Amino acid sequence: MNRKTMITVLIWVGALLGLLFIFRIGSSIANSIKKQKEVVFNISDVKLAKQKVPHVLSVQGILEGDPQVKVYPQVPGKFARNNVVEGQMVNRGDIISYIDRDIIGATFELAPVKAPVNGMVTKLYYIDKGDSVSPQMPVAEVANQDEIKVVFNLGQDDLLKVHKGQSAQIYYVNDNAIAVTATVASVPPVVDKDIMAGTVVVKAANKGRTMKIGMSVNVDILTEEKEGYLVPEKAVLLGESGAFVYVDKAGKASQVNINTGFRVNDQIEIEGPLADGDEVVTDGNFRLSEGVIVDDGTLTLNAKAKK
Repeated sequence: MNRKTMITVLIWVGALLGLLFIFRIGSSIANSIKKQKEVVFNISDVKLAKQKVPHVLSVQGILEGDPQVKVYPQVPGKFARNNVVEGQMVNRGDIISYIDRDIIGATFELAPVKAPVNGMVTKLYYIDKGDSVSPQMPVAEVANQDEIKVVFNLGQDDLLKVHKGQSAQIYYVNDNAIAVTATVASVPPVVDKDIMAGTVVVKAANKGRTMKIGMSVNVDILTEEKEGYLVPEKAVLLGESGAFVYVDKAGKASQVNINTGFRVNDQIEIEGPLADGDEVVTDGNFRLSEGVIVDDGTLTLNAKAKK
């Protein structure tokens, strides 16, 4: 092989090696670009099915005995002494306090103040002998612990939803596990025009005296049960146009605008153009956009798939 031929062969070999090198680099770049365009994430979804959604009106109040009454003296005078202590159980007619009528020029026996109902003495208003007392000033308060009630005001809009006999739950503000089943006992027939509200009373039996009088409680009133869709709260996203969810439509993510309703534990009621069997994305939904491919429990972000 002469020198000229050898040079020609070397040139061709170099060219082929260069092309192979360029091809390898191009393939690597293409694969890298493809991986950047197509990323797979794990997602979860739930299938919608109509169910009864409890519509609950929640208020706060102070737990009272039923009845819970203030005890007033029948005569004016000066406080002499209490005949009971706070927390003591009394029967109707038991003496709670004594009043010195303190009329100049006359001598009277101490006037007793008697309990008007059975119950526990929840409060004594006087402890110092000689304090002035009148029939307009209570000396004590007595409450029945076996029956309880919560009294609260509702605005005119909420009053339209509440009716006598509706079911309710009373539970401690700081411990939902301590609760009793209650009933709406009274709803005003008219709205107080001065405050545009009305007073509602919810009552319950206090079996085992699990609820303590004077504590702060929540009251949930079941106003109605309506068929609807419940989804985990994390399925609902917020955008400029309001709340929405992503639904798997033929393997692609479809954004559906919704209205939210009542919350039940960690779920929320949603309303919109939805139907039984629709698959609403719950996890990974914050990464989605319209038209993204969703398949086999994973979502594929593919720029070429968007139309």
